[in-house]
Amino acid sequence: MTVHPRLSFRALDPDWERPTPSARELRWDYAVWLFVLASTLLMVAAYHSAGVFGSDPHDIFHAYIAQIGMTLPLIFRRRFPLTMLFLGTIIFYFLGFLNSLAAATLGYQISYLAVVYAAVAWGKNRAMVWILYTLVCLSVVVWLVSLWTIHGSSFSIFGVEDYQGGLFDVPTASYIATLTSNVIFFGSGAILGRSAWTGAYQRSVLEQQQAQLQRQSEQLAEDAVNRDRLRIARELHDSVGHHVSAMGIQAAAARRAMTKKPELASQPLENVEKLARSSVEEMKSIIRVLRNDPSEQTGASAEPGVRDIVKLVDQLGDSGIVGQLQVDVQSEARLVNLAQGTQLSIYRMVQEALTNVRKHSTARSVLVVLRTVESTVGGWVELEVTDDGRVSTAASGGGYGLHGIRERAEALGGTADLGPRQGTDGWKVRVRFPADFQTGQ
Repeated sequence: MTVHPRLSFRALDPDWERPTPSARELRWDYAVWLFVLASTLLMVAAYHSAGVFGSDPHDIFHAYIAQIGMTLPLIFRRRFPLTMLFLGTIIFYFLGFLNSLAAATLGYQISYLAVVYAAVAWGKNRAMVWILYTLVCLSVVVWLVSLWTIHGSSFSIFGVEDYQGGLFDVPTASYIATLTSNVIFFGSGAILGRSAWTGAYQRSVLEQQQAQLQRQSEQLAEDAVNRDRLRIARELHDSVGHHVSAMGIQAAAARRAMTKKPELASQPLENVEKLARSSVEEMKSIIRVLRNDPSEQTGASAEPGVRDIVKLVDQLGDSGIVGQLQVDVQSEARLVNLAQGTQLSIYRMVQEALTNVRKHSTARSVLVVLRTVESTVGGWVELEVTDDGRVSTAASGGGYGLHGIRERAEALGGTADLGPRQGTDGWKVRVRFPADFQTGQ
């Protein structure tokens, strides 16, 4: 389906075809037919009891046959709409001549109107729809003219041709009433049917655009995640490269010491051991990731660390936000001795959290807290960023920046708690991950 560049329902796509109803919807057509059939037979029984069809058994039998026959096209009205309109028109006239009184009843008329409506609403070939609809309308004109010619009045079937009174004589009143009722009858069928077809087209266009937007949104999300993962891989790659270089220097120092003063080789070898463990841990995060953008800076010297977080907090003043960093001396000493990759991850998580505040929050103040805990069972680093702004739908926890914080926390073996603050306005970002301050990991 070719969608109009701008969503305009006046410019309908001429090549669009309304899909055939599902099997479940088609089964409902049987249920509708049974309901209409039961209602129609009940009305015919009421007409019969009131003597509308007279006392001739043949006329009464023909009345029941006409009513039942006119409901049959309803079963397939949506599966074969144009065919049912053609057959329904033939049935309408044939059974109408079989019993003209039955053809004038409500159930008979509604059944045929449903067939006309379904043809206009569900017909796939729109040109054929209107050609067949025009032929049906012409056939009605021919039928009315023949009725007036033969009987002089369509009211003759009710036995009122001799009545005199009112504004019009009986033939004129017959012409006006019959013409008006048929215009309303076939006009409403066409208008309602085309409205249903146009509504289906509108829904199809909206569904297609929604699906396209969904695909674009998923692609953007995937691209953002991939870019974030690639950035993490590059950062870790640089950090590991730094460690490997340092290990080479320490190993060279140990080799020279072994030939002159073996007792001095212990410290370089211990440093090599620490660097090796740190490198192995960080290399786990970049397995199967290929670095393919040589234009970016490389090397550990280009990587920010924990001490650079103060610059991020100070930069909030440019946006009119008061920033405050809290970290005690002991925690700072532990943090700056962590591996460069770990420091970089802490820096990036603070950066993403503050960027989220700047872009998506009404906050006037932000508090950044860095804590460390060291015990006999292991150490922990805790990062917390809180603000006092109103919670925004843009900061619902599904943003790409927040997703990056979660990934970084998981890469460090920790957890991230992101969301609105409890009991007060604002947003919080709390990350906690294990660390070995003895080895700097």
